[in-house]
Amino acid sequence: MAAAAVGALSVVAFAPRSAHAACAPTGDFADVRLPTTCLSAQESQAVQMRMFRAELAVAALSCQQQSQYNTVVTRHQDELVREGRALRGIFQRVYRAGAERELNRFITHLANRASLKRLTQPAYCQTMARVFREAQAQPRQGLLAYVQGGTPTATSMMASVTPPPGAQALAAMDTAAGKSGKPVLDD
Repeated sequence: MAAAAVGALSVVAFAPRSAHAACAPTGDFADVRLPTTCLSAQESQAVQMRMFRAELAVAALSCQQQSQYNTVVTRHQDELVREGRALRGIFQRVYRAGAERELNRFITHLANRASLKRLTQPAYCQTMARVFREAQAQPRQGLLAYVQGGTPTATSMMASVTPPPGAQALAAMDTAAGKSGKPVLDD
């Protein structure tokens, strides 16, 4: 898997690479291991939404905010499902038969990163309570705009450019699990 970097979940500028497609370099997602080195605009949105959802899931469990999580997920179900399908499409394109396994690894990686953030930010639960309220207040089909920087809370919550302590431990676990190589892309 490519070891790319976890950046802010703000709007990503897409520079055309060809007349057919735009590409978001995976470096725009500092420290998040992505399955490819270039993402389309739709794929980038799908990754952003999954990163956000991982943050919400960790907060729900570690801050006893399960009902807030359920409310947000229920309210924005259509948008979450659409972006989830797009994310699955990235993994199917890159890994074909191994897509499900690699997608599960990716989601676990995002949850581990969110858990590390939880451990290193003293006001994490208070911040996430505010994020839950703001996300719930977004209009239907408006969650992606919120995730991409619709409010200062979402932007600051997702903008952890400096890897938290322990990020090296995640990298070491990846290496030990044999995930240090880059995938072969057959696009």
